[in-house]
Amino acid sequence: MAERAHHTFTEAPDWLVGEMPPGYQTRLAEIQRLSEDLHAMEAIGRVLWTSGAPLKEAVHALATALKCDVSVAAGADQPITVKLDGSRSLLLYVSASATPIPKASDELTRVFQAVQLAGAHDRVVLVANNDPATPPTERADPVLPDALTVLQRMGVNVTTTATLFSLWKVSSESPQRVRAALDRLHAQDGGPFTA
Repeated sequence: MAERAHHTFTEAPDWLVGEMPPGYQTRLAEIQRLSEDLHAMEAIGRVLWTSGAPLKEAVHALATALKCDVSVAAGADQPITVKLDGSRSLLLYVSASATPIPKASDELTRVFQAVQLAGAHDRVVLVANNDPATPPTERADPVLPDALTVLQRMGVNVTTTATLFSLWKVSSESPQRVRAALDRLHAQDGGPFTA
């Protein structure tokens, strides 16, 4: 139905909107606003089912939707920086892997490099979306136990995109809860994080 309505709008000449009664224009404006809202929500929902560069873009969109100060340095291997306040930041390293991360993974090497470049008040967080074709509640742990031990020793936190998504879902109703969760994520000194 929505596809049919969109198809009708795109076929009509531009001048038609000006000829239609005010109710038509009001409805058209509302449909366009709702379509933009749906598009923004779908862009964030991509954190649950994408990998690679699209996943990194979706994590960036989600962090921005949480009303965080977000920046990304040039380069595919660069983390997303989420500033919590003047001195504290989360460095979100978005995993490109669609499977649980083993100890011998290049992901651990890249995360270690992020730790080396991190400032004194930065916390490196590995964000994983393993098995994106499976519903989030049915997924295995995103990092294998031996790799998790290494990450914990480095002080790197690990979270899933499903955890970030759950924070986004409550953000409009409880921004304080989201802020508290981000503060806990920053304060945690390595290991798995759930909100």
